[in-house]
Amino acid sequence: MTEDTRWARRPLSGYDVRLPVAEDAELTHVDPGTPGGEYLRRFWTPVAMTTQLGARPVPIRIFGEDLVIFRDGAGRIGLLHRHCAHRRASLEFGRIEERGIRCCYHGWHFDVDGTILETPGEPPTSKICGSICQPAYPVRELKGLVFAYMGPPGEIPAFPYLDSFDLPDHELIPYSIHSPCNWLQETENAIDPFHSVFLHGRVNGPQFPGLEHFVELPVVNYSRRDAGIVYSHARRVGDLVMLRFHDYLMPNLAQNGGMFQKLEKPKFFGRTSLTKWVVPVDNTNSRKFGWRHFNDKDEVLRQGKRDEVGWETVDFYGQTAHRSYEERQGNPGDWDVWVSQGPIAVHGREYLGKTDEGIAMLRRKLRRDIRAVAAGEKIAQVGGTPENPYPTYGGDTVLRVAKSNDDEALMRGLQQQVAEIYFAADGLKGEERSARIKADLKAKFPDSAG
Repeated sequence: MTEDTRWARRPLSGYDVRLPVAEDAELTHVDPGTPGGEYLRRFWTPVAMTTQLGARPVPIRIFGEDLVIFRDGAGRIGLLHRHCAHRRASLEFGRIEERGIRCCYHGWHFDVDGTILETPGEPPTSKICGSICQPAYPVRELKGLVFAYMGPPGEIPAFPYLDSFDLPDHELIPYSIHSPCNWLQETENAIDPFHSVFLHGRVNGPQFPGLEHFVELPVVNYSRRDAGIVYSHARRVGDLVMLRFHDYLMPNLAQNGGMFQKLEKPKFFGRTSLTKWVVPVDNTNSRKFGWRHFNDKDEVLRQGKRDEVGWETVDFYGQTAHRSYEERQGNPGDWDVWVSQGPIAVHGREYLGKTDEGIAMLRRKLRRDIRAVAAGEKIAQVGGTPENPYPTYGGDTVLRVAKSNDDEALMRGLQQQVAEIYFAADGLKGEERSARIKADLKAKFPDSAG
């Protein structure tokens, strides 16, 4: 059959579109040895919340690997392959020691780096301790999240540190939510500004307080960066134009604008209310790890609820499975739409349009980087240190600008000008960077400074 049968071309033609189409394995499969899995393993990624680490080991699954994570008596965190190197018993049933963990089956004792400290049933002359290790991964703990590097030991990158990790007056509360679907269809939601118009606005009414104007179609601008994509979308309410900037940093980190806004006056370089990673559990499950940022300047309606942020919960609409099916069907949220695409969304069954520019851009970037890793080439990665953090842009700028005869072109130009001002301050840090951006915005748009 030569005719393309991926899509229906006439009404009532369901029969014609029946042949199976394989998922895009290069982008979606994450198991060890797969191109996508090898690429993802080149980055530090969150794997647990520190609140999970108590008196017992915790079994987790990341990138299709069964692992166990724990904090030993000395306060150190270990991330080991779940099954004991001796006879494959699960270390989730092990005993946490002052140093490391002990397998319940035959008492083998492992340090947090996988070193075998003791094999009590073996003779004193046994050389096992010096000859093998329990497979383990390096970890870092930061602000309530545990990060791991699961790639080649000789290629460990520096731990990335963003300026948004230490924004003035921001309180970061960690959270984590499971989705029974492939990581890519969940993370793509973060680079699709058009879904907000319909899912969060027009179809069932506004879902987010203060963002009722999101029912209007935005004017969108994308800026390619070495380690990801920065994009913005602009909407007008009267003489105010809201420019919302988003960070998408490879492979799976996103930051957006402020939650619970109120569009009533100009604002320069507001910062993010959300930092999040979508981490593959395996090919058909993902887990989001992130921080909700609480800050009155960037959440002027003050409707955020700290006590609703944590394990399997966050304080804004439609992000989890924990509503009745009737509620979810009657007013679906983000979780419902990315999960409803199936365990692995089949790209060959999609029909992309102009509004999917960001999706196409992300997939191209992922594919290039995946193939670069497979070819042994270096890829761009986020850097930064606490002393010199990596600059990010997620947040909102609101300008007072009169409407023009070609308002779409005006708003596109405003986004490009603001992005250039943001990028020009990349060499600065902290309050010096923020002050420079605000001063340059004030000089460029004096009608918004009053």
